[in-house]
Amino acid sequence: MAAAQGRAARLAASAGERLARWRERAGTWFRAWGAKAWAWAKSKLGWAWGATKGLRRRGYARLRHYLRLAAAAFFATVAALAVMPASLFVGAFANIPAVVNKRFRFTNAGMSWPGRVARKVFGKLADASRRRLNAQLADMATPITSDAEHVGHVCDDPGATNGPVTEEPTTRGEHVSVFATSAEEVANAYAAYDPPAMAAVAAEYKGLPDAIRFVNDAVMALAENSATIYPMDPAMAEGVSQVSQVLEATAAYADDIEPTFRQVHEHDVMRLENPRVNEHWWNVGGIDGDGALWATASVLATAAEEVRGVYQSWSPEGMGDSAAMAVGAEYEGLPVGLEHLADAVTSLATRSADTYPVDPCIAEMVADVVHGLRKAISAAMELQPAFRRLHSEEIDHNENPRNGEHMWAAPKNGGASA
Repeated sequence: MAAAQGRAARLAASAGERLARWRERAGTWFRAWGAKAWAWAKSKLGWAWGATKGLRRRGYARLRHYLRLAAAAFFATVAALAVMPASLFVGAFANIPAVVNKRFRFTNAGMSWPGRVARKVFGKLADASRRRLNAQLADMATPITSDAEHVGHVCDDPGATNGPVTEEPTTRGEHVSVFATSAEEVANAYAAYDPPAMAAVAAEYKGLPDAIRFVNDAVMALAENSATIYPMDPAMAEGVSQVSQVLEATAAYADDIEPTFRQVHEHDVMRLENPRVNEHWWNVGGIDGDGALWATASVLATAAEEVRGVYQSWSPEGMGDSAAMAVGAEYEGLPVGLEHLADAVTSLATRSADTYPVDPCIAEMVADVVHGLRKAISAAMELQPAFRRLHSEEIDHNENPRNGEHMWAAPKNGGASA
């Protein structure tokens, strides 16, 4: 009995020693794995932080711009309230004859003063803020370069264009640019659209900057993914960001088209928004207009909004043998997609000059927007040559693989495990 108890005690002690050794080995392994994982994560975070420096600077500049717009709205409201007493007094005084003698009709004299003052104050402050933002974004723009050599320039001459994009394939191997495909749908949708009234045309002028910004959101997503997710040289993210800057500056210019349209055609707009009794008697040709069209949404902006969601659900993983080559197809398709957007805006400019009853200055402003889009296309055309030069070895291995090339495949998790 004593011998059996002794053997049991020795077995328990041996098992405890083994468990202690296993625990020590497991602790050592986990500590080593944690150190490697932390070092990998730290290096990736450091690289991402450095690669997104330009994006963060531009984001801070836009945040300051939005804060200035909020302050402009506050001062515009204060200005409107300041003229409110005078507006009410003039309105009341002007309607005394209508109260005394019903032969006189009521008038809204002075009632529009607060709105006009608010729009003028906000417009002045907002324009100054936009000019300041555009100047800051222009100062932040840098050429697409690598550590070794200069790859190309982007809009060195603000007035220069490279002409229309040639019809080059938007594929890289088996990969098709989803940006170019979705932007082509925008051009097709607007080419088939025929506005039935000037109210619908006004909606297109109002939605033009939104359409550009919707497309620019997809471009910014490509820039952010290139900096933080895609295994690309940081210069690629910076190059796409430059395209985004040109688009944002173009959208900022387009913001002035609809207010200018309203100012130039103030009387025509007033007849639609605040019609007098039997206003339709002044219609040329006796054709009745459709007042409901004034609330029509911009067809161009609605179609372009679909482009914004391009990179929200799309991922290059699973796109054939090389996901990186699928990203390369996006760089190649970026100028082609912007060309489709420029085609749609060119159609609006042509109709404004030849078909729509608008002042020639409106058609000229829309044409200037097309010119801005051409500059963005010129900048985007630098991306594909830069991609092929900065990643020449990787591209060569994908297009001309060596025997057993798959043996050089990198682990999916970046080698974080032990």
